[in-house]
Formats: sequence, structure tokens, C-alpha cells
Amino acid sequence: MGVRVFRFLLLLLAGLVAGAGLALGYLAYAYTRDLPDLSQFERLRLTATSVLYARDGTPLAQIASVEEGRAIHRSLVRLKDVSPAAVAAIVFSEDRRFFQHYGVDFLRLLGALYAIARGDLQGGSTITTQVIKNTLLKELAQARSLERKFKEWALALELERRYTKEEILEMYLNVVPWGGNAVGIKGAAEAYFGKDPAALTLAEGLYLASLIPAPNARYQDLKGVRERMRLLLDQMVAEGWVSPEVAEAAWREPLVPKGWQARYDGKGNLLEARLVDPEARLLRQLDFRMAPHFVMEVRRFLEARFGKDKIYGEGGLKVYTTLDPAMQRAAERAAQGARLPEGAELAIVGLDPETGEVLALVGGIRREGDEYNRATRALRNPGSAVKPFVYATAFEEGFTQASLVPDRPLEFPDPSQPGGVWRPKNFSGTFLNREISVRYALDLSLNLPAIYTANAIGVEKVAQKLSQAGFAVRYPTLAIAIGGASITPVDLAAAYASFVNGGYRVAPLYVLRVEDAEGRVLYQASPERRPLFSPQVAYQGWDLLKGYVYDLGEKGLAKGARIPGRVVGGKTGTTNEARDLWFAGVTRGLSAVVWVGRDDNKPLRMGGREPSSSVVNPPIWRAFVAEALRGRPGGDFPPPPGLVQAQVDLVSGMPSQAGVAMWFPQGKVPLPPAEPAPPASPEATGQAAPEASPEAPVEEPHGTSP
Repeated sequence: MGVRVFRFLLLLLAGLVAGAGLALGYLAYAYTRDLPDLSQFERLRLTATSVLYARDGTPLAQIASVEEGRAIHRSLVRLKDVSPAAVAAIVFSEDRRFFQHYGVDFLRLLGALYAIARGDLQGGSTITTQVIKNTLLKELAQARSLERKFKEWALALELERRYTKEEILEMYLNVVPWGGNAVGIKGAAEAYFGKDPAALTLAEGLYLASLIPAPNARYQDLKGVRERMRLLLDQMVAEGWVSPEVAEAAWREPLVPKGWQARYDGKGNLLEARLVDPEARLLRQLDFRMAPHFVMEVRRFLEARFGKDKIYGEGGLKVYTTLDPAMQRAAERAAQGARLPEGAELAIVGLDPETGEVLALVGGIRREGDEYNRATRALRNPGSAVKPFVYATAFEEGFTQASLVPDRPLEFPDPSQPGGVWRPKNFSGTFLNREISVRYALDLSLNLPAIYTANAIGVEKVAQKLSQAGFAVRYPTLAIAIGGASITPVDLAAAYASFVNGGYRVAPLYVLRVEDAEGRVLYQASPERRPLFSPQVAYQGWDLLKGYVYDLGEKGLAKGARIPGRVVGGKTGTTNEARDLWFAGVTRGLSAVVWVGRDDNKPLRMGGREPSSSVVNPPIWRAFVAEALRGRPGGDFPPPPGLVQAQVDLVSGMPSQAGVAMWFPQGKVPLPPAEPAPPASPEATGQAAPEASPEAPVEEPHGTSP
């Protein structure tokens, strides 16, 4: 009887085992008959963080890719670019028999099956199966099911057949989630320690390894992670992975992840730990080290060039920009030290006049996180900063710096004005009531001579030239000669570059080159230069701008822009009611613009009074340019062929040994007036000599237009 019962039980047990085997076999067949094709690894698209670099190669900013609606901090790295100490720590913690098994660790698998029998579906994972889980089976990554386990095991075996251990380990380090929005070892190293993965220490590698099973929870428990690190170090010593001395040195390293404040004793014991900023490890979608408005402009360029799907859905781009970090710091210091009217904002732009490469850009200073870029988006009237283009256009029509233009009251039909007549005025409301040279008219920034000049050569020609230079001209009226068109600070800097680069309007350039993650060049910049003036006309314009800075000495409206040891030229601009204040200047190596105004376009006030651009802007410009170009050549530009220099009286435009040196086209140098024939004597004509009368007084300007 007992033997029969024993045989029955034995057969029952065998049947149960066979049934369980058949059931598991069926489940294995059912779950693995429709597996993802492993060849997908060859075309697997992993989103990655794009990195922006300054022109000297230093990292400038990062643009995170987006997965499932959230920013992801991941950059793909090669195994050789990760610290060996960190790799050892992670492999030991996660899968210390990684180099012995074939994708499935059967010792750990037995433990996993035992856990499954108890209702716990965790355990048995290897580095290989984790690669599968975080890529091909990502939709099942959070599912604790036999289906996921069977699929992982089957795919892991095939993965091991196709790839080397080193390739699989590299895959793992790039796909494992590390909490927050960090994915992969590079994202984790930056998120928790602010460093490159090649610089990770053994202690930092152990910390990151300890986070992997539950990174968000463990990040908030530094004490618990330290206990895990101690256990791992002891096991690494016991199994011969590291020496006791190396383990002790790692333990004594004062480890402080981002967001934490911690204090240790000399033996590595954690005395105090406090989580002060839980979001410190998170990468923002746009994370920059400097020049936020420049970075946002680069992002706009990338989106327009490659599309948002490429930037945020794939990423991994290496973007080499035009920004010069030293010049950018100079611009930011000048902006922070600026004395501005109440409620005013500021924009500073500096670009290479030869190529248009934007070297420095400040788009605003008043608000943290402000995304409105005034340097590239603030389309404002330039005031008198437009006048050099009016006079340069006149040079094309035969005018010279010594040509005489009237500073007298003018009237023009204009139905929009009271009485149907436009009566423009100088900034001061006064006039000289005489003819003066073009050079002197610009030195005083008088409105009436500029309007006269535009009318004389044809306002349509002026409007066309301003449009070519980058100004937005709505209507070709005479008002454009004194600032009635609009332009952004960066475009004004690009336009002013034409006076020193041979006459070309350069297009502002922010990006030099874009590469993908494999180093393939996706974009290579080519400077865009459009002819605006002939070299001879452009140089006469440069001569005008120098005159504006130097001609009038201490009475000059741009005296605040002078830089010792450097030749500069420029022009201020103030619009009605001082709504916009400008200074645009050029010198060897830089075309730079400073704009000051309110975002709501209300009139500016400074100490209760209407400020002038000649007081506000040139000192800011000088502070920026002097520091940005320190140690670089600062001499004058050589004239092109076809120009000659002559000494000319600034007011009358007549030759004068005591006058100002000006450049003229050959054949257009002013000549002294012809000697008048001596008048006949009164006795000879029989007429009485007229009474002598004093010359009519000339009205001197006061408060001239800036």
C-alpha cells in the first residue's frame, strides 16, 4: 500500500514537473514567437542632448531632446570615454559575472525563479537584458510580467551572439535611466556631479551604480546610498576587484551630489547631509552656461534649419557657434555696469565686420529667464543713426564730405501734417540759417541738412539703399532720412560693417558648423556678403563716422566712445521723446551697437528729464569694445585706390591748412574760390561808397540733435 502511494506521488510530482515544464515551454513559445527584430539595433534612434560650443571649443549650452513630452538628458558616449573606475563600479554592482555569462546569468536566474514562485517577478536581470528592456522592449519596461522576462531572455541570447561584450556594455551605459531626466552615463555624470564621465572617480561610479535600481528614491537618501557603497567596496575587495587601499581612498572621498549639502569626517563617515535643491540634477530643455539670448537665437536657427523633430526627437548634434566667450563677458559686464534711464532695457551686439559672425550678444538684462531677445527682435526707429547711410548714398550721386547743404527751415507737402505741410526741425529747434559741409552737418547731427540731401538725390534712392542695408522701410518719405525706417540692433551692426569692409552688408551669422553624433557635417556656414557701396563710397562713410567721434573735440556728441590707442567711428541716434537711444560704432575687428529703450516703447526719463543717446550709449559701447578688443590691433583702415586726402574747413568746405583732413574721390577735392576781380573805384564810377554794415549774425546751435 505504501509503495503504491509513493509511486503515485512520484508520478504525480513528475506529472506536475512535466506539466509545469510544458506550461513554461508553451508560455516561452507564446511570448517569444513575435519578438522584435534585433536588426533594429542598427537603426535604433536614441534621442540625445545636443551640445553648443563657443568658437574656442568650450561648451556653451545644451539642448535636451524630448521623450514622451519631457526633456531627456542623454549624450551618447563610447566606452573608451568613460572612466574605467566608474565602469568597474557599475559592472560589479549590476552584473559582476557579465563577462562570464552569455546574456542570461543562470545563477541569478534560479534566484529569479525562486522569487517568481513567491510572487515577486523581479530579479535575474543582467546588463544584456537591461539593454533589451530599455530599447526594444521599452513599452514593457515597467511591466512586472513573465512575458517581459521571456522576451528579455530570448533577445539577450541573440544580442550576445551578434555583439561583443564591450559593445553591449557601451549600449547599456548609454540607455540606462539614472533618475530625474538623466539617461545614460554622460547625462548622469553631468546631472549628479557636473563633470564628464571620463573624470568620474571610483566613489562617484559606486554612487551612480547604487542609484540604478531606484534612482529617484535613492537620490533622496544619501545615507542609505553610502551604506550600499560601503557594502560594494567590501565585496570588491573580497573578490579582488580593488585593493584595500583603493577601497579606503574611495570611501574617504567627500562625496556631495548636486543638490546636497554634506559633511564628512576624515574617515569617510557621513556626519551631516541635507537635500537643499532636489531639482539641481535636472537638465532644463535649454541649459546654458552664458549668453542666454545668443543661445536662444541659435536654437531658433536650428529649428528653422533642421526642424523640431530632428532637434528634440533625435538630437545628439554638435553645434559650433560664432560666440567669443571673452567678448561675451565684456558685453555682459558693460551691460551690468550701464547707467540706464528708469525702466529701460538694453541690447548689445558685436559682430565681425568682415564675416558677420556674431561674437557677443546681450538681449536684455532686467528679468531672469526673459526669452525676448531685444538684440534680434526689437525692431525700432534708429533716429540719427541712419544719417551716415543717407550721406553715403549722396556720395554715390556725386556729393562729397565738403559738399554744402543748407541748415535752414524747410517745408514739404504732407497731407498727414497740420495744414498739409511738414516743417521738420533740428533736435534743438534752432538752425544755422546757412549752408554747411556734409561733414559738419553730421558732426552736429542736424536733421534739416539730412532731409535736404535725401530730397536732392531722390527719396526713392535713399529708401532703396536703406532696404538693401537691412532697414524696414514702410513708405519712401523724407522722414526716413532722420530715422523714419526701423531696424534691429543686430541688423544695424551688420549694416554699419559696410563702412569698414569695403562696402558689403554682411548677414549676421550665429552658427559655423553642425555635426551629428557620428561627426558627419550637416551644415557648414558660408558668410553672406551683399554689395551695398563701392569701396570708395564706403571709406568716405567711415571717414564721416570718425569725424563724428573726433572732429569737435570735447564738444563732440560721441566723445564718450573714444578708446585710447584705437581708432573708432560711430553715430548716435535718439528718436522722438527719447523712446530709443542708439550708438552704432565700428573699429578694427568689430562692428558694435548699443540700444537702450523700454519694452512698452514709452518715452524714457532719466532723473526726470529726457535723456540723450550721446550721454547714455557711448560710455556703454566704449566699456564693451575696449575690453573685448584689448590686446588686438587698433589702427585705422587703409583707403582704397581712387581716394585722396585734403585739409578742409569743417564749416565752409573750403580748403584750409588749419582744417580737418578728409578723404575725397580723385578729381573732387575742393578748390579754393577764384580770386574776384577788383571792384571799380567809386571815383571811376561816380558813385558814393556804401556804408559799412556788420555781417548778419549766425545763429549758433545749442542742444544739437544727437
